[in-house]
Amino acid sequence: MAHTQTGTATASAGGAAAPLVHDLVRRTALTHPGRTAVTDTDGSALSYGELAERTRRLAHVLRGHGVGPDVPVPVRLTRSADVVVAMLAAFEAGGAYAPVDPAWPTARMALVLEKLGATVCVTDGEPAREYGVDGVLAVPPGGHPAAPETGEAPEESAPPASPALHPDHLAYVLHTSGSTGTPKSVAMTHRGLSRLIGWQTASGPTGLTTLNFTAMGFDVTFQEVLSTLATGGRLCLVAEEVRRDPERLLATLDTQSIERIFLPYVALQQLAKAAERTGRVPRSLRHVVTAGERLVVTEAIAGLFARLPGCRLDNHYGPTEAHLVTSHTLRAEDTPWPELPPIGTAVTGATAHVLDASLAPVPPGEEGELFVGGPAVARGYLRQPALTAERFLPDPFAAHSGARMYRTGDLVRRDADGTVHFVGRTDTQIKVRGYRVEPAEVETVLAKHPGVREVAVGLRTLVDDVAGLVAYVVPEASGVPAVGELLDHARGTLPDYMVPSRFVFLPSLPLTATGKVDQRALLDTALPAGPGQGTADAEGGEDSEGGEESLTATVLRLWRRVLGHDEFDEDDDFFDVGGDSLLATWVVAELGHTLGREVELALLLEESTVAGLAQALARSEAEGEGAPSVRRTGSEVRTLSPGPSGRALFLFHALGGELFAYRELARALTSPLRVLGVRLTGERVPLSVPETARMHMEQIRIVQPEGPYLLAGWSYGGVLAFETARQLTAAGERVEFLGLVDANPLRDPITGLAPAQTPHLPLLTRVLEGIEKEGAGTNGAAVGERGGSGNGLLGVEHLATEEEWTSLMGTSAAATGLSARHLKHQLETASDSMRAAIAYAPEPYAGDAVLFQAEATGTDMRRQLAADLGGLIGGNLRVLPVPGDHNGMLTAPDVDRLAAAMDEAIEHSREEATHGS
Repeated sequence: MAHTQTGTATASAGGAAAPLVHDLVRRTALTHPGRTAVTDTDGSALSYGELAERTRRLAHVLRGHGVGPDVPVPVRLTRSADVVVAMLAAFEAGGAYAPVDPAWPTARMALVLEKLGATVCVTDGEPAREYGVDGVLAVPPGGHPAAPETGEAPEESAPPASPALHPDHLAYVLHTSGSTGTPKSVAMTHRGLSRLIGWQTASGPTGLTTLNFTAMGFDVTFQEVLSTLATGGRLCLVAEEVRRDPERLLATLDTQSIERIFLPYVALQQLAKAAERTGRVPRSLRHVVTAGERLVVTEAIAGLFARLPGCRLDNHYGPTEAHLVTSHTLRAEDTPWPELPPIGTAVTGATAHVLDASLAPVPPGEEGELFVGGPAVARGYLRQPALTAERFLPDPFAAHSGARMYRTGDLVRRDADGTVHFVGRTDTQIKVRGYRVEPAEVETVLAKHPGVREVAVGLRTLVDDVAGLVAYVVPEASGVPAVGELLDHARGTLPDYMVPSRFVFLPSLPLTATGKVDQRALLDTALPAGPGQGTADAEGGEDSEGGEESLTATVLRLWRRVLGHDEFDEDDDFFDVGGDSLLATWVVAELGHTLGREVELALLLEESTVAGLAQALARSEAEGEGAPSVRRTGSEVRTLSPGPSGRALFLFHALGGELFAYRELARALTSPLRVLGVRLTGERVPLSVPETARMHMEQIRIVQPEGPYLLAGWSYGGVLAFETARQLTAAGERVEFLGLVDANPLRDPITGLAPAQTPHLPLLTRVLEGIEKEGAGTNGAAVGERGGSGNGLLGVEHLATEEEWTSLMGTSAAATGLSARHLKHQLETASDSMRAAIAYAPEPYAGDAVLFQAEATGTDMRRQLAADLGGLIGGNLRVLPVPGDHNGMLTAPDVDRLAAAMDEAIEHSREEATHGS
């Protein structure tokens, strides 16, 4: 029939099914146990044999806690090899893998865990404590949960019998936006997953080195991970900061010899633009797959593939409810490519029906709604039978009874040869960064704000052909709510991709003749200015008097353009009024263009108010072109968060000498005190830890002449806080609070090892890794192989010229937005700090201390850290576990729990001091 197209035949629903995917991975491990399976975000490798063993151990634990067929296993982990292990272990235990994003707001996380009916959660946190969800056992990715009474892992017992899995048992549960205001949980079977991976491995090259770009809660992840591991390929994981930076991603494709990557359209366009800017071409690429958004072949994309003649581009289409339905391949020999390529023909296990409103077939060339049948179709929505019945209908075209088809809501047109073209939607569902978004869910959340009477949400092009969400708000009579309030309200419930990028305030929503919101009229509504959308006046570089505008006016003007509103003043924080890392990049790029000189991204990350940024720009201009924008070693105390009282908490810089690692922590603390940062400034003078602490102590005593003092630091900053507390106490001062945030004076601040155990890596490489962990964004991996070998104390002084630095780092500086000169200063300071830390021989401290310990750190290392400090702290040592790993604990969402723990510890120390006096 012309209305229907079926992919190459597979087993029928009642016949023999393809092998379960985790069995294929296990077979690869048996055949090639020593082959590299996964390269983790930190550069470490996991062989197939190690992957199989870790999977077996975790599956054993999960089965022991009741996981079996059709039991969802939520996995709350940041991108790492642990996620891959957890996915495979959930399969092996017989359960359904259910990824949940650690960055989700607490309310959404609690809602999803409750909907799943979860009894276990693979996580490095504590769901009951963090989200108020009772009865959920936290299982670490390494296996055994610690017994609450002892903290000790139980002895391994005989494993429960492996479950007898049927292809129609659940393989995974994914969460998509729901039009009712709550997420939908799509439940996919092993039959659907096996047919997908079977088609993927049969239709293209196998055994490839594949980069895992896709978010772990997105269905394309299964193609990336499982089609790679089922065929003996290598899966390369990259850190979020690399994934989100097109130029760093481009460099990684080269350095890791990536052969295949899956990218949504927007990310593919950004990568192509980065290649256009830098002239860099990832020549190892053989296969690029785009999915999740409508593909547009832009000049940049066509230009990239013109320089990659051996690389094919596949355009995949499929909703989460069927994963993959159609595919269309674009090859170099078929150029020129159409601007809007078709979504292709049906893949194995999927049947595509093009039907009218009465579910009758439409002839070729006419538009109709796409319905999907076959093994590709999911079981339905977990615990939502009414919604399942509405979207999953009986399939009248199937050869066997009981078959169902999924109503996609997508309008398509089919050619006579069976090729399908995407036309649009039958409803209001939209795509943002590859994610499905139901505007109604966003509208439901915003409508709960007391200042909102009515709201409509739509998609608009904002900048560089990238679309974003726009909220059209009719305010209550009490007045227009502040944009910052609306942003905070949305962020409290919605994931970041569902938070609007612009807010437009209207006296009323335009309506059609039938009383519905007129979406076309909303599209004609003027947007607040954003990047590249300023008015003629806003583009000018002169003030209203015709003279040259001040630096403050320049910064203020650019912020208004980028943020799309002006509801802030000179002392508001950029990240509190709608800014994010991407918008920060635009701000510094525009500032550099306007001022005609280099502006470092690090400057905005540290000086994140209009006034502070303008002053920093003035200082760097006064220093001259030859000076770095941030200079080094003397001591300076900076205000990170003004407080209501005279009491102050001093936070000490980490390896690179800067303070921006504490930006989120300073904002999250609620204790009634000022938060001050102690950083390095001035010319470079290498100092030991005691000398650096003495210099900082003198500066602190200028700001606060006498105690009690409150000191804290993360990583190397904790080492400095410890030594400063020791010297203040020796000088007769009282230290009321000493907080060590995953810090150990006896250990290497990067590796966590004792100096004698520290591997003989070049110091330069380890310093780069340390700067990256502090948030400066330097790509240590890009230079790891070029830093030399031999003495672990190899310095950087012999690298005298900028050209030599640029040669050493490849494109690392350009890819991160840091100049080679600025990066050189960062490296020199961090190199000095590393030398000082390795040489430091701490003396005991007579006072009390609090250790805030990252829960994701291995159990053995946590015990060693506590033991080390126990020998140095003469008073009481409290150990407070906090969610996350060493690097993530200072960023959302884990930073909120760290701040709460620190607030409690500061108050506890104050009470102890009061009672003891």
